[in-house]
This record gives sequence, structure tokens and C-alpha cells, in this order.
Amino acid sequence: MLVDNYLLGTAILTLLVIAAFSFEKCRMLIRRTFRFILYENFLALILRNKFLQVVVPGVAGLYFLCLDVWGDDWGVIKNYQEQHEFIFSSIVVFSFIILVVRGTADWYEGKSDKAYIAFLEQFSVLTCKLVTRKLERFKEEAPRLNPGGNTFKRITQPKDQINMILGEIETLLLNHFAVKKKQVCITVMHQDPETNSWYYEYETNKGWKHTKAQKLIDEESAASECLKTGQPVFYACKKEASKRNMYFLSERDKNSGSGSVFCYPALTENRDYVDNYIVSIVTYGKRLCDPLDKEQAEAISDIFSDICQRIDLELTLHSIKKWQFEYHTIATRSAS
Repeated sequence: MLVDNYLLGTAILTLLVIAAFSFEKCRMLIRRTFRFILYENFLALILRNKFLQVVVPGVAGLYFLCLDVWGDDWGVIKNYQEQHEFIFSSIVVFSFIILVVRGTADWYEGKSDKAYIAFLEQFSVLTCKLVTRKLERFKEEAPRLNPGGNTFKRITQPKDQINMILGEIETLLLNHFAVKKKQVCITVMHQDPETNSWYYEYETNKGWKHTKAQKLIDEESAASECLKTGQPVFYACKKEASKRNMYFLSERDKNSGSGSVFCYPALTENRDYVDNYIVSIVTYGKRLCDPLDKEQAEAISDIFSDICQRIDLELTLHSIKKWQFEYHTIATRSAS
């Protein structure tokens, strides 16, 4: 009896999971179809034309006025009433379709604009914090500088700044997208100039077991695509990107559900070698935006790119400091 109840419960649970999955797929398909019909297809773009939006309702009103005032007097109207009824009904329906398409476009675009403005506000706060912290450090170090010392090395602390930026990005995600700390991870992968192998140089969740950095570069992933093109990459839905062989699903991805990923390439060409970095912002079980909302996806990608430029700046400073240290070390050994 106990075994039968267990099997029955398992069967019911399995059916519920399948039903939920099917419902989600169906809901996504309906939303995708609705968005395509009323917003993204070529005909919808034409119907959103402001000239049509003004002219068509005006023609409908003028046509109705002619039918109402001169319908009994003009033979061209009186003798062809059925045809005029069909034409007038068609213009009214066409006007209604234009209004629906325009209203849908305003809703989508307004939603994206609000998200972009909120993002800009958060980015302004983040930038202010970074500038304030750097200014404080410069002022603290200014009285301690020696004329013969290495001023650049003394006042620049890229590692501290990068760790601060990563923490601020994490805070932005937690506050703006309502994701939990366990649902987000930010990493900076670095290619060793000597061995050409990749490893994680910075990460916000040091206790996590990450997919090997080199494996991500070797596989079809957002990181490898970013490295290949030299351009930022943003996938609002990692599962959809995986189906197109553009993202490598880790075990954490498979266990946590859908999420988003952003990768940014940072490259510094020094005198003797090239420093390659890839900054990755990944969420688990929580997408940063609707995969169908291309405008919001572009807004997120733009803001993340601006933030990662700050990281790129600090990585460049770090690379220059490292090269300068190695150069002076070699020069000192050669002199001795």
C-alpha cells in the first residue's frame, strides 16, 4: 500500500511538472506570436508609421461625413450603398488595427524606457561611488609621495578597485532585478600570457565550483563567442542560447533553471605581450529581461558595457603595472 501511494504520488508530481513545463512553453509561444504580430513584423512597422496613424482615422471621419450628409443626394453614393458600406467598414477596421498596433508599441517601448532610465540612475550612483573612492585614495597618498618614488605604482590600486566594482555590480543586480545573492555570479577570466591557458582571476562567489575557464573557451559558449568577435555578448535566456549552440550549460544552469549571461572582452596590448580578459555577469534561475524584449535587452547590454569599461580601465592599469614591474625586474638583473 505504501509503495502504491509512493508511485501514485510520483506519477502525479511528474504529470504536474510536465504540465507546468508545457504551460510555460505554451505561454512563451503565445507571447512570442502576439509580439510578432503586433510589434515586430514588417507590416506592424508600417502600421506604426505616424503618417498612417493621422491620415487613416481622418479619412474615416471625412468619409463618414460625406455618407451622412450627401448620401441621399449624390448618385455616386446613393446608387452604390453596399460598396460604400464595405469600404467604410474596411477603413474603420483598418483604423482600429492601427490604434491597437500603436498602443502595443507604446506599451513595449514605454516599458523599455522605464527600465533604461532606472538603469541609468543606478549606473550614476555606481560611477559616483567609484570616483569618490579613487579620489579619496589619491588624496590620502598625495602627502606620502616622494619625488624619486614610483608615483603611478603608489596611487593606483587596480585590484582593490576591481573588487569594489564587482561588488557594486552585484548590489545593482540584487536591488534592480530582485535576484538573490545565490542567483548571481560575476567573474573575470584571464589568459596567462606564457601558457595561453585561461583561469579565473576575480570572482564574486569564491566558494562556488565553477566550470573550468579553459573549458568555456574551448566549448561553444558566450565567453568563446565574445573572445572570437571581440564584442560584448548578452543572452537574455541562456537555455535558448544553448539550443542555438551559443551557450554552454553548466551543472548549475541545469539545476537552477533559466537565467541570463553577459560577457565583455577586455584586451591590453603591452610592449611584449597581450593581456586578454573576459568579464562575465551570469544569473541563475532569474532572467534579467524578457527574451522577446529586444529593446530592454539592448539597454541592459549598453549599461553593462559601460560598467565593464570601468573594469577594463582598471585591468589595463593592472596590466601596465605588472609589465612595468617585470621590465624593471629584468633590467635590474641584467645590470647586476
